Amino acid sequence: MASNQNRSFEKIIDNLKSKRFSPVYVLHGEEIYFIDAITEYIEQNVLNESEKGFNQSVFYAKDSEPKTVIENARRFPMMASHQVIIVKEAQGYKSLDDFEKYLEKPVPSTILVLCFKGKKLDKRTKFFKSADKFVTYESTKLYDNELPNWIENFIKHKGFSIDNKSATVVADSLGSDLSKISNELEKLFINLGTRKEIQADDIEQYIGISKEFNSFELISAIAEKNAHRAFKISHHLTKAKGFSIIPFLAQMNNLFSKGYILSKTNTRDKQTIQNSFGLNYFQAQDCLNLVKNFTSNDIEKAIRVTADYDLKSKGIGSSSTPDKELMKELLVKIF
Repeated sequence: MASNQNRSFEKIIDNLKSKRFSPVYVLHGEEIYFIDAITEYIEQNVLNESEKGFNQSVFYAKDSEPKTVIENARRFPMMASHQVIIVKEAQGYKSLDDFEKYLEKPVPSTILVLCFKGKKLDKRTKFFKSADKFVTYESTKLYDNELPNWIENFIKHKGFSIDNKSATVVADSLGSDLSKISNELEKLFINLGTRKEIQADDIEQYIGISKEFNSFELISAIAEKNAHRAFKISHHLTKAKGFSIIPFLAQMNNLFSKGYILSKTNTRDKQTIQNSFGLNYFQAQDCLNLVKNFTSNDIEKAIRVTADYDLKSKGIGSSSTPDKELMKELLVKIF
C-alpha cells in the first residue's frame, strides 16, 4: 500500500526518476498544473523512444470506453519492462466500475495513469479506496500567499534565482494559474541566455510586468497613504490591455481586512504577523504601514468602499462604468 509520504508531488517525481513505479496513478483535483506535470514526466521519461511505439498508449475519455482501456492495460509489454497507459480527461467517464474491477488485481508490468483534471474525487467511493492502495494524488490550488514561494522554488529548480519581492510581483500580476506562470517563466529563461539571476528589469522586459507600475506597488502606495504615487501607478496600470479591477479589489480587501484586525491588537512584530495571517514579508510590511497611516475607522470605511466597488465591477449598480474610472473613484474615496 502506498504511504502518505509517497503522495507529495515532489516524492512522486523523485520515485519516477528512480524508476520506482506504481502500477496505478490516480491524479485528481482542481489544480491542473501538477496533474499535467506528473503525466508529462511519465509520458516522456518512463519508456525510451524505441519502446514507446508498442508500449505506450494515450486515451481520452470522450473517445474511448473503459473496457477498451482495460483491455490494453491487461496486455504484456513487448521488448520492454513496462507498458504505459495514460487516460486523460478521465472525469468524462460516467462510470468507473470497470476500472474498479481492474484495480483489484492490476497488471504489475502496466503503468496505468488516470487523470481527473479539475475534479476532486470522492474519497468515500469504492473506486477511490481501491486506487488508494497505489498512488493517488490530489492536486490542490495554492493559496495566494504560497505563490511567491512556489515561484522561487520553481525558478531555483530550473537553475535560476529571483528575490522574494520580484517573485511576489510575478504572483500578484499573473494570478494563481500555475500553468500560465510556468509558461511565462519558461519564456523568460530562454531570453536570459547564460545569466542565472532574474532581475526586475527582466520581468518587465520579457513578461511585461512593470517593476514600478504593478498592483503590488499600488497596494504598497495605498498602505503608505501616498496618494500621488498611488494615482500615478493606477494611471499606468489601468492602461494595460485586458486590465480588470476585480483581482485588485480582492487584494485590497485582503489588505484592509487583515489591517483592521491588526488595528484592534497591539501586535506589531512582522514575523508574528506573517505567521498569524499567512503573509509574506512584503505583505506584512504593507499591513504595518496601513495601521500606522490609517485609523481603524478609516480602514473600516475602506472595507465598505471596496465591497461597494466590487459590486459595481460586477455590474451591480453600475453596469457601464469602465474599470479605469472605477479605479479612480475607488482611490478618491479611500484617500
